[in-house]
Amino acid sequence: MEFNQIKIEAEKEISPIIGQKDLENWRVKYLGRKSELSLFFNSFKNLPFLLRKKQGNKANQTRQFLLSLYQQKKTDLEKNQPDFEFFDLTRPGEKIKKGHLHPLTLVLREITHSFEKIGFEIVEGPEIETEYYNFDALRISENHPARDMWDTFWLKPKTNPPAGEKKFPLLLQTHTSPMQIRYMEKHQPPFRIIVPGKCFRFEATDNHHEFQFHQVEGLMVGENINLANFKFIIREVIEDIFKHQVELRFRPSYFPFVTPGLEVDIKIKSRSTRARLAQRSWAAKANNEWLEIMGAGMVHPQLFKNVGYEANRWQGFAFGLGVERIAMIKYGIDDIRLFFGSDIRFLEQF
Repeated sequence: MEFNQIKIEAEKEISPIIGQKDLENWRVKYLGRKSELSLFFNSFKNLPFLLRKKQGNKANQTRQFLLSLYQQKKTDLEKNQPDFEFFDLTRPGEKIKKGHLHPLTLVLREITHSFEKIGFEIVEGPEIETEYYNFDALRISENHPARDMWDTFWLKPKTNPPAGEKKFPLLLQTHTSPMQIRYMEKHQPPFRIIVPGKCFRFEATDNHHEFQFHQVEGLMVGENINLANFKFIIREVIEDIFKHQVELRFRPSYFPFVTPGLEVDIKIKSRSTRARLAQRSWAAKANNEWLEIMGAGMVHPQLFKNVGYEANRWQGFAFGLGVERIAMIKYGIDDIRLFFGSDIRFLEQF
């Protein structure tokens, strides 16, 4: 092996080096595990004894020479580096990229904040419900035709439930109304609550329908609660969300757990700045037509009976507000499926 030739080439190549990266490449070439010198030491044991003694001394001297070259060059480079790096204080800073909230989260926070301002308490409920709370306690019996309105995701029951545990059919909640019963079972009037939650229905998806969506359930119970209270509260909240640029309409409807039942429609006023800017289907349609955003009504007396309230003393109203529908109208979004996708081009707009 030509050790002298290795020294000459190594010394020749290290002289013009002026950067740490090039020096590291030199080290790998001459002192690394795959260098010519390292490969020689790996095969050193296979040489005859006399040759090992002679070649071994030369190899060690060569390695020491290369190490000294490396250390000297490294020291020189460190000495020649400036003590500080120049920084231009007049240079514009780079904007730090931050995360942001999902559009549904933005709208949901706005809705809950509007209700909080008028004294409503926020309550949370489970997404996995029993058949009793989701249907039976709300006057939707097994054979009731209204069950067709809620295409249900039923959950597979436990094969071996623990001893003493009752077996109730479980499902993914189809609406947030079960919390009416759950809350009234443990609380006495008067109260006013809202219950944000995710709902699930087994139905085909399109630009206006999804198998998962969000609702804000509302419930207000007292001794003298009537529809006039409901109309005032909903008008205050919706006008707060849309900055007084909408018209409201209340019309009769039917839901098994309220009587009388009604639905609330909105129409964006033509002079609204948001309506002029949002030209896609939902916002444009809302600019000219009434769009339904919630179902509501006075709580059916049977629900009060189911939770053990004193008969003929309490009355109240309940409602279910669609969060996605509000967001689609507010932001001019024409496809509900965009909310549950991962297209960063859509999400970064909010």
